Amino acid sequence: MPSKASTRSTTKHVVLFPFPGQGHLAGFLAIARLLVRELPHAAVTLVSTPRNVAALRSSLQAEPSIGFHALPFVPADHGLPPTCESLSSLPIPAFINLFEAFETLEPAFDHYVSRLLRSGAGDDVCIVADVFVSWTANVARRRLCAHAVFVSCGAFGTAIFHALWNHMPTLPPFGLDDGELRLPELPGVEIHWTQLSPAFLLRGELSDRWTAFYHRTIRHGHRTDAVLANTVEAFEPTGLAMMRRAVGAKVPVWPIGPLVRGGDMTIIATGSPETDDEAILRWLDTQPPSSVLYISFGSQNTIQPSQMMELAAALEITGRPFVWAIRPPVGFDIAGEFRDDEWLPEGFAARGRGVLVRGWAPQVRILGHGATGAFLSHCGWNSVLESLTHGVPVIGWPLGAEQFYNASMLEHEWGVCVEVARGNLPTSAVVGRAKLAEAVEAVMGDTPESAAMRRRVAEVQQVMRSAWAEDGGSSRTAMHEFLRAMHLKRNTGMLLLVP
Repeated sequence: MPSKASTRSTTKHVVLFPFPGQGHLAGFLAIARLLVRELPHAAVTLVSTPRNVAALRSSLQAEPSIGFHALPFVPADHGLPPTCESLSSLPIPAFINLFEAFETLEPAFDHYVSRLLRSGAGDDVCIVADVFVSWTANVARRRLCAHAVFVSCGAFGTAIFHALWNHMPTLPPFGLDDGELRLPELPGVEIHWTQLSPAFLLRGELSDRWTAFYHRTIRHGHRTDAVLANTVEAFEPTGLAMMRRAVGAKVPVWPIGPLVRGGDMTIIATGSPETDDEAILRWLDTQPPSSVLYISFGSQNTIQPSQMMELAAALEITGRPFVWAIRPPVGFDIAGEFRDDEWLPEGFAARGRGVLVRGWAPQVRILGHGATGAFLSHCGWNSVLESLTHGVPVIGWPLGAEQFYNASMLEHEWGVCVEVARGNLPTSAVVGRAKLAEAVEAVMGDTPESAAMRRRVAEVQQVMRSAWAEDGGSSRTAMHEFLRAMHLKRNTGMLLLVP
């Protein structure tokens, strides 16, 4: 980025460009609110396609100081369904179609940034882009703007996933004896073949559009000025060290997490009927403290019919109350009607031992309720942070992408998770009800081991809280350093020179 110095008053403009996946949008909504608070005299604008802008605008009705800009986009031009502008409208194998479609937005985004600069509305423009739209670095270089990539996943999982894709289409060989993969750039890290998903990672195919897309993404990402990470320095020191080695010494990595829904940082409008939310919370009010198991595999994941049947049977074995955000199993329309008589044991729903929530559940409010004692999760990063910031231990059932490495880090580095299963493919190992029930009791039972896990979760919760403490919290400090480095915040009375 070219040198800048200014002795005059300039208009600062932060342009935020999220990728439209639920977890990605959540982080950008949090960043938008943070920037409005930290830079009251700057303009903050969220950029996306028309339907996404409408949804973001609805979520931020209470923040009139945040602006929006819609880039022209016709889904049908890219072989997408007519109303498809987000991952929530697609099955996971078709995600690549949207990734590639968003790459075609570069000319329209370039025109928007150029117009900002010409109008004088953005004398100092900083682009903060999702990792999946890292091509925005091309625009930043062309228009002499500051640029940062925001990584909404954890540092450890991101570093491993980055290394895996860097090796595609040919991964190093697995160990013959232990089935472990060892990557030369990540000494000490061992990856089992069951921790590779999507499936073509295991097959080592250059499928491909996926591999070509990730290679482009990595290449663009190395042109950025900075990386923002949704994690905490003291929570992921190993993962952050791995990330810093991957991006190189010239690109600083600033951890500014935990950016979670709820609390004083961000609350996302969900569209879920308030009456349904309140009914779940009223039911939780009737349960003893730390007695309820919350189950969710995320907004776009589900499990096999046989796995669903075994999980339901395990819940009956334990007899513990539960809240299960349930969706149709793999092979069926995830947004379709749930058929209790086919996918659950006979009479399971009618026995009333827990609450079956069809589709979306008020996750943050459930995790924040005193009756919730554990979270059976796919270990998506937002779910991980939301669980730990509320002091709730995790039972891990990762299904894809970096979720396997999130679960591993939580279990082996912090001892706040028990991994019970991996994957939801037809080839995934059978998960028996006895093993599932045993894992629930290991986390929620009245044993010295479960008590020790609860103590460790409380320690992590304090690490998360301390990160944004007014008196020198690490994430608060990192955010301020980022703003100064991007020429957005004054330092000792002068605007910082940006190299």
